[in-house]
Amino acid sequence: MKKILLIAVLILLIACSLDTFNSDNLASWSINFDFPLFKTNYTIRELLDDQDGLDIELYENGPDSIYVFNNVTSHTIDVTFNIEKDDDDVLPEVIPVEPYAIEIATLPEELDGINFVDIDLFLEIDLTQFDTSLADSVIIDHITLTGVNDDGVVETATITNQDILVVGMVEVEDPEDLVNIRPTEVTLDGQITVYPSDKEEPFIGEKIILNSILHAPLILEVTEAATFSGNPEKIDGIVDEDLFEELYLYVDVRNGLELGGNLQLLVAPDTLMFEENYFISPDTLFTLDLIPEDEFIDTIRIDDDKLALLADSTYLKTNLNFIGPTDAQDNIRPTRLFADDSISILIYSSAQLLIDPQNGEED
Repeated sequence: MKKILLIAVLILLIACSLDTFNSDNLASWSINFDFPLFKTNYTIRELLDDQDGLDIELYENGPDSIYVFNNVTSHTIDVTFNIEKDDDDVLPEVIPVEPYAIEIATLPEELDGINFVDIDLFLEIDLTQFDTSLADSVIIDHITLTGVNDDGVVETATITNQDILVVGMVEVEDPEDLVNIRPTEVTLDGQITVYPSDKEEPFIGEKIILNSILHAPLILEVTEAATFSGNPEKIDGIVDEDLFEELYLYVDVRNGLELGGNLQLLVAPDTLMFEENYFISPDTLFTLDLIPEDEFIDTIRIDDDKLALLADSTYLKTNLNFIGPTDAQDNIRPTRLFADDSISILIYSSAQLLIDPQNGEED
């Protein structure tokens, strides 16, 4: 593109040398670029980094579809023991639930500050391989789910005193507290007590299957500013400081999300400068406000200082800094992320090109 631009300048200079035009009128020419300088489209799946367990389902039986995390982990407990008595009373048997890992969906690190607000977490008890006639009751004395994140923060959720012969599905209360610490590991352990019936038959090869079922629609709360960073993209150096008098960028943003905040465009000669804690920081070309579910085109004038940033081969990177919506009382409102939501960004340019016929003749 730079070569094409230079050829166009050369043609103009040749025309000037033929005295066809008055040189006083050739101080500058306006050249419009009809190509995008930068173009991208972020979808919800890209924002979530293609995480496993992400499904789509209808939202509240309406026309819109919403993304949902569905995670299921199964674990089998062997129940084998002989009946013991104390006088005429059959003694209960304590069955330990040894610790095992369960799968729990978490949002990517880039979306720290955004939390789930509506999660269902159940423990489904499958007794198809357990002879229920051998027991009067099977009690979950306690089961504890323990999550730990990278910062060492621990959060637990507990189920207690549930007869699984009566209740086949047990709900974990307030699972959001556990999931929203972004655990890197969640383990389940506990204790179940079997109260044998009066058949006095031994328990041999009986099995209790525990299925942990997590259902987490993307109904989220932005509790603090959360930043999603796009991948750096290389653009060829198309700006020559000696040729351009001024440059305007037109930014076409179409935000289909219920999230607002701002859009930040960073520039750097090397992608290392975009790394966190690198000793040289990238430059900010511009920052624009993002309005939830809004489309707009903004014009940005690139001054002499910022023209230099685009003069050489350069890398661009976008930061989307999300801020959650609030109600009239300034309370944070939950945000829904629907399957067809996206943010598209198109940046194109118009330039004022400086032509000096006197310098052209000297060259």
